[in-house]
Amino acid sequence: MPGVETAVVAAGKAIAERAMREWLAARAASRDRDAQLKDMIQSGFRDRLAPRKFGNQLEGMAMAVEARLRDLVEQEYRGLDEDARSAVLLEVVESLRTADLSDEALFDADADPARLARRVLDTVAPPRLGTTEDALYGVLLAECVAYLVGMMQQLPPYLPRAATESLARLSGLAEGMERVLARLPVRTLEAPEGSQDDLAFEQHYLAFLSRTLDEIELFGVPMETYRPRTSLSVAYISLTVSADHERRPPERLAPASLTGRDESEPGSRRIESALGRLTLLRGEAGSGKSTLLRWLAVTAARRGFTGDLAAWNGSVPLMVKLRSHADGRLPAPADLLDDVAPEVAGRMPRGWAERVLASGRALLLVDGVDELLVRHRNAVRQWLSRLLAANPELRVVVTSRPAAADVRWLADEGFTAALLEPMTPHDLGELVRQWHVAMRECPSLPCPPDDLPSYERALLARLESNPHLRLLASTPLLAAMLCALNLDRRTQLPRSRMALYDAVLALLLERRDAERGIQDDIVLDPEQKIWILRDLAWRVVSMGRSELAKATALRRIEQRLTGMTRMPYQAADVLEYLLRRSGVLREPVPGRIDFAHKTVQEYLAAGQLVEDDDVEAAVERAHLDQWREVVVMTAGHATGRLRRDLLRGLLDRADDSGRHTRRLRLLVASCLETIREIPLELRERVESCLAEVIPPRTEDEARILAAAGEEILRRVPDDLSAFTPLQAGLTVRMTGLINGEDAVRKLTTFATDPRWDVQSTVVGMWRFFDTDRYAVEVLAPSVSHVLVTDPRELPSLRHLKRMTDLSVESRLGSLGFLKDSPQLEFLRLAELAGDLGPVAFLTGLKRLWLQTDRPLDLTPLYGLRGLLGLWAWGVLQEPDLAFLDRLPRLHQLGLSLPEGEAATEALSRQTELRVISLAGAGQRLSRSAFAHASELISISLNDLHGVPECLDALVSTAPPLEHLRLYYTDVTDVSIIARLPMLRRVTVRPSKGLDLTPLAAIPGLVVSSD
Repeated sequence: MPGVETAVVAAGKAIAERAMREWLAARAASRDRDAQLKDMIQSGFRDRLAPRKFGNQLEGMAMAVEARLRDLVEQEYRGLDEDARSAVLLEVVESLRTADLSDEALFDADADPARLARRVLDTVAPPRLGTTEDALYGVLLAECVAYLVGMMQQLPPYLPRAATESLARLSGLAEGMERVLARLPVRTLEAPEGSQDDLAFEQHYLAFLSRTLDEIELFGVPMETYRPRTSLSVAYISLTVSADHERRPPERLAPASLTGRDESEPGSRRIESALGRLTLLRGEAGSGKSTLLRWLAVTAARRGFTGDLAAWNGSVPLMVKLRSHADGRLPAPADLLDDVAPEVAGRMPRGWAERVLASGRALLLVDGVDELLVRHRNAVRQWLSRLLAANPELRVVVTSRPAAADVRWLADEGFTAALLEPMTPHDLGELVRQWHVAMRECPSLPCPPDDLPSYERALLARLESNPHLRLLASTPLLAAMLCALNLDRRTQLPRSRMALYDAVLALLLERRDAERGIQDDIVLDPEQKIWILRDLAWRVVSMGRSELAKATALRRIEQRLTGMTRMPYQAADVLEYLLRRSGVLREPVPGRIDFAHKTVQEYLAAGQLVEDDDVEAAVERAHLDQWREVVVMTAGHATGRLRRDLLRGLLDRADDSGRHTRRLRLLVASCLETIREIPLELRERVESCLAEVIPPRTEDEARILAAAGEEILRRVPDDLSAFTPLQAGLTVRMTGLINGEDAVRKLTTFATDPRWDVQSTVVGMWRFFDTDRYAVEVLAPSVSHVLVTDPRELPSLRHLKRMTDLSVESRLGSLGFLKDSPQLEFLRLAELAGDLGPVAFLTGLKRLWLQTDRPLDLTPLYGLRGLLGLWAWGVLQEPDLAFLDRLPRLHQLGLSLPEGEAATEALSRQTELRVISLAGAGQRLSRSAFAHASELISISLNDLHGVPECLDALVSTAPPLEHLRLYYTDVTDVSIIARLPMLRRVTVRPSKGLDLTPLAAIPGLVVSSD
């Protein structure tokens, strides 16, 4: 086996040389590591005999390796021929020459021969000699590496190098520990476990609040078909507050319309502008206190504050529901999340709440001082005082009913007080609209979402026609209750108010507190509360007052309690309880008691009157305004003989009282709203009475009759031709406010009446009905003039093929709906925010009236060859009027001229103008502006210069000018006006004194000065 023998010898020698090379390399410079072994021996030893001794040792080591390898090769893999085994050995030798077998590699493998062999095998490509050959190669290479490691460990330099490596590793371990320690949080008193997780938790917590608090659920409202749950961020409306000085605000009258302007009480402002750093917000039951706090929490979580509250963005809301702390133990900072976010509180880093409070970013929202027992309320004040002492920059909003906390209750802690006011008519209309928008996301919605607008419109009609309902819905809670009941009962709210008031009292007196889990020291049955409140209400009404002295109320309650069974409480405790929790009684100023809702007071007083069997009192006072609602509800409470006595008494008085006859007859009609049947012996008299009050004569009469509902509607004729235009229009309005299926059928008939009063009122009732159905059934067959005030009506215009005149009084972003109405002849757009492109489709358009708050491109008008009238207010981009040359046939023109030098010469080329109205901020007209307008009959000029010269030139044209209006122009001498022979009327609003005497001598000329 000379080939194998040679290979084994070579392998042994290679291993021995590699071991010696690594030792000598440690003694030589690193650059000599790859030098020849003999050169390294010569440079490594100064003794001449040492190299020879070293060579002998090397040879001995090689022979030892050869002996080990020979046995392995000869005993293993006998199936390989000699050439194959020789080739494998030569590959092993070559791999040993090229592999990294330095001491660094050895120590990286922890001096483990097996680990080092695996690394060598992983880094050196196999020879690919064959499957068996490659297997032998692996075995031999591993064995050779093991020999090499064993030999290196016996060399003298090994131990010192191993010791050096161990020290280096210890040093590296120390550096690693320093890096680990550097990453560990710094422990301080404020952050005992560090603050590195604060941001991540805060984001998680705010996202949780944003999801879970953005919901309103009505508690205590009896629903049959669904649970009314809405999105808070969608349904929320801004309410008004007044500075709370313990003064009673003026009593709010029943609003005339839900569509009027927002007329808040003098001195009131929106809640967002009234919130300071420390605010005590007081409001009666259902006034929106809790909803406001939830909105503040959600908006803070989303960084969505704008306007006066923009500085609150970045706040972290912490909400405390005091009813969850009925035992008087208030939360420590670490427990502030437990009321609204217990699901995430366990993840809160230790000390996070304290750090947020100290940073000044916390927004503490404390809800319901009145929901704590009286003996625990002082603890709230002390708790807040300590929190503010520890965190002076803390923002806090606290809510309470007035009876539980007066305006000075937190004054020593620096709080300002604000009082939530009843909703304005505008607020009520906005709440109804927003509630129905939000209900689209309700999981248990009892109708298709697209049907919600029809429910909204039906409810708005009921509120419009029923002043008592608008008064009842003066708080968000009761307004939302009406919305929910209207939806639950398929728009069929009881025409009788009695069921509604029963539901309201059940909500306020019992269900709401019970469902929210609020406890009190006093426990009264609902019947006991009603019995006491009825007596107080009757006392207020019978005395002709709006309130009682608290001492008087206390005496009345003492008298009541004397005859009541199961009554272990004192009168003073019962009175305080009713003030605190009933939501019906309140103490607007110290020592005075009144009812939070006047309509509820009247309902309760009427119940007491019937219980006392004393309807004569109602008949005697029926002509008085303050008794009207009491009489109507007495009719609802009364049964049998009492109802007959009441109606007979009212009819007798109506027949005998000349001055109050119509008022009393309208009152009899109103009683149809609450009574269940008309006594048989009185039916003929009631019918005769109703015939006298139909049609209505005024808007108020139309609403009064509409409240009686279908009983009035079935007595209204289908043909209104016998009525005057005013009576016919009011009858249409009354019918629309009654609403319902029968009203739609009546209005369809009324729409055929060609009179303007009738047609315009029929269109005006559109907003109270389903949009598409009303357009198809009522408007489409007969109506040509349409006014749109609600943008939701625009898509339904496609059904109105007879429509020739359209006015839109709502802000428009797009005019795409015009493509479905090419027949239009007149178009009025009051608040256009989009472009005029779709107007080009109206090829038959004759008159166009535009008003915007931004310039418009008038190019789409150039193709309208039939356009005779153009009014453009706030529209022009440039003062240049050259665009008029593209509209040569104008008979009527109204323009507001923007700043700049107006090229009014373009006016002189409008030869067919008959009516012109111009306004400009000090613009100057050219002398020839009207020189060729020989057909002018009316001119209106506002804030323009050059008017005297213009009029002087106009005189020579001699137009048939009949009407001239001059507002703040530079006319100082009216003699020029006297030279216009056809003039019949002059209106002048001078910017300075102007002598109009010369005009007084002109016969037939009417002169007015505003």
